[in-house]
Amino acid sequence: MKRRLLLLGVGSGGGNNLIRSLRKSSLDLHLVGTNCLPQCVAKSTADETYLIPESSSPDYLDHVVGLIKKTKAELVFPTSDREVAAMSRDRDKIPARVFLPPYDIVSLCQNKDAFVRTLSQAGKAVPTAVQLTGIDDIETCIAQLPPSEKYWVRPRRGSGSKGATWVRTADQARKWIELWVELRGFKADDFQIANFLPGRDYNVQTIWKNGRLIRATMVERLTYYGGEQRLSGMSSSPEIAISVRDDAAFENVFDAIKTLTPVPHGSFNVDMKGDADGKMHLTEINIGRLPMITTIHDAIGRTNGAEAYVKCAFDEEDAEANPIDFTEGVFLFRELDMDPVVIHISELERRLADPTGKWREHYPTLAGRF
Repeated sequence: MKRRLLLLGVGSGGGNNLIRSLRKSSLDLHLVGTNCLPQCVAKSTADETYLIPESSSPDYLDHVVGLIKKTKAELVFPTSDREVAAMSRDRDKIPARVFLPPYDIVSLCQNKDAFVRTLSQAGKAVPTAVQLTGIDDIETCIAQLPPSEKYWVRPRRGSGSKGATWVRTADQARKWIELWVELRGFKADDFQIANFLPGRDYNVQTIWKNGRLIRATMVERLTYYGGEQRLSGMSSSPEIAISVRDDAAFENVFDAIKTLTPVPHGSFNVDMKGDADGKMHLTEINIGRLPMITTIHDAIGRTNGAEAYVKCAFDEEDAEANPIDFTEGVFLFRELDMDPVVIHISELERRLADPTGKWREHYPTLAGRF
């Protein structure tokens, strides 16, 4: 039976990557898409796509409900943080299935300061962060942090590393924040300052159903998309990533999620960063949606992650499956105006015709792992 899905936020990289994964699944689907930007509607690869107001608009919900009725959509699948929040908050008004965590958990995870504070109070490893109350508090905030060569400055809400960079001094932090306040309309108290973590960078995708783990996969960011154009040299989205398995990190993620909610339900997309000693710290959870790089997460597992999400929403998940069952050593390569490439390390070596493995010197973190 063909399922009809309403995907909120198609035409973006993440939205179209999700569609690509759904097309590769075993599901028979009709995909209806929305976006608030005409150019994204034009770029959408859904079966049909509609222009609707942005999620902050007072008539946004009316448009979503109207489209559900018009297209007979059975499941609403948001692809951005704002749409996750809107659909979780108003789920009782949605005449379709919604597979999302409760709104209080969504709100907690989307507030980076509250998220870090909650996990820190529970004894979990998180970056030491201090919330600014004004531009003149920067020196005081940095003085509260452990001594460090670098500090990470970022807004406490948002995604995509918007407004984030590392700095070495309080004066550099002040200049950075003042620019975002003066040129981009931020307020100083939108920002927080934390110790910079220089170690490994993991993205962990998990899907839960009424407290039971359904699926978990892990990738490591090796280089960053557009990083060379950013002051920090980093971003939240990788140019190159590889699938890895770190069981201690997995347990850390599972414990943290269950600290936030004893009965996890929906998608929890977790970022972790290592300190100078290799200890992994939970930095944020992008809740309720699949990651921008869902392409690799969906390709490495025994099951397709996007498919697992849909099956959970329709109560068709495989309760007997091993939730941590995926292939290590699979690369993701991304570039502007090109489809993402997913390839196993053995096939890459075959193409490179380099039996010595010297090519691995380009990615030092691979040493000893594959």
